[in-house]
Amino acid sequence: MKWILRPLVIAFSVRNRRRKAELISAFMRRAGIDTVILVGARPHDQQRNGSIVEEAIARRSTVLSVCDVNPSVSVWPFVQADGRALPYVDRCSDLVLSNAVIEHVGNEQDQQRFVAEHGRVGRHWVITTPNRWFPVESHTYAVLRHWSGAWRQSHRKEFTRLLSRGEFRALLPGDARIRGHFWSPTFTAFSHLS
Repeated sequence: MKWILRPLVIAFSVRNRRRKAELISAFMRRAGIDTVILVGARPHDQQRNGSIVEEAIARRSTVLSVCDVNPSVSVWPFVQADGRALPYVDRCSDLVLSNAVIEHVGNEQDQQRFVAEHGRVGRHWVITTPNRWFPVESHTYAVLRHWSGAWRQSHRKEFTRLLSRGEFRALLPGDARIRGHFWSPTFTAFSHLS
């Protein structure tokens, strides 16, 4: 059964990530975004669906930096840093983007710091996260198992706090917009266009 389900889930993931890239690209056009910092990105991931969003964004902008807590090899300038304390000056980039990272950064307070850093460093920001209640978890392709805290604790400790739409909304400034409903696989939050 697993060998049947996995290719279907990967195909769905590719489609979902392409849609997400299109949505973010449209936001970038409306906002006139030229420069981007990618937080928690793994550029040129070898998986078929690995870096679809990041590569699409890089084709439409200048990537000033990629940062992640783990060392990485990148075609773009790389900085090893924590997304809760970004090593950049205020408003140094048109956009700060993190794609499916916030669910890995810690508890609610850590996630609030993560969001605040996006707002400090970028004139605009986009943060995406998988929907906690979607039946298939996008990182592991687990079906329903990710709903169990015990499963996450024993198998996927890097998911420190998967988010529902309401929990995601509570982390964001009041003027942020979220795309995605309670049944969506992913939520995408955008800073307000001024």
